[in-house]
Amino acid sequence: MLRHRHMKNTGSLRRIAFGILFWSMANGIYAQTTPGMQPEWLSYDVIYQLGFLWKRAATATLQLTEYPDKYTSVLKARTLPFADNIFKVRDTLVSDMQRNKELLPIYYAKLADENGTYRKDEVNYTYDGNSTTGNIRLYRPKRNAIEDYTLTEPGIVYDMLSIFYVIRTFDFRAMEMYQIYNTKIFSGKNLEYLEIEYLGQEILKQNKKEYSTYKLRFRFYDRTGKKTSDKISAWVSTDNKRIPLKVEGKLPLGSMKAVYTGE
Repeated sequence: MLRHRHMKNTGSLRRIAFGILFWSMANGIYAQTTPGMQPEWLSYDVIYQLGFLWKRAATATLQLTEYPDKYTSVLKARTLPFADNIFKVRDTLVSDMQRNKELLPIYYAKLADENGTYRKDEVNYTYDGNSTTGNIRLYRPKRNAIEDYTLTEPGIVYDMLSIFYVIRTFDFRAMEMYQIYNTKIFSGKNLEYLEIEYLGQEILKQNKKEYSTYKLRFRFYDRTGKKTSDKISAWVSTDNKRIPLKVEGKLPLGSMKAVYTGE
């Protein structure tokens, strides 16, 4: 679902991922086909803003592969050489999802190598009736520690990668302006809540092109209702590929946007 200064932002890959994908579970809004679930390899520029200056500071790629019994998605992000001198990032997210309507998660991993500190988070999913259990293992080599947690929640719980694909399968034509959907994700050892607001269709001008898009706004919060990040705006193409084209959000210092650059 990724608080440092400048490039040191604990939400760095999570927020990048958020803009490069999309999420939530809402009953009865799935299209008859499965848009957004074709094999793909997408690339992005990640641009940071300080004051009046916007600077391309990182790149990211998103790949989806189909297998007979599952989908596998891999998101990679890395800072450019000049940004490496400020705060070096080499991050990867991996998600395995069942090939069913709900895209139920099977496995999730976040591998973060940020400014010389390596961390790995894993979630293995099990299901019992209407409940989701996340068997979580956190690797913290700097502390020579491995931490295990088990979280069980009613309904379906996603992660920072699988949830984005669920949103990309929405039948947006059946949605009303300002309609809000809610879901939950496993984030580290915690449960996090996500609110998705649909803001209708919009023409996005980007890279000397015009795209027809669906616009969304997202809010993260914890069990108490306290926000865990500022609101994020995102645009996804209206064609059957449902490509995430742009995301914008505030950071503790400045702003960030991820911009689609091609396939």
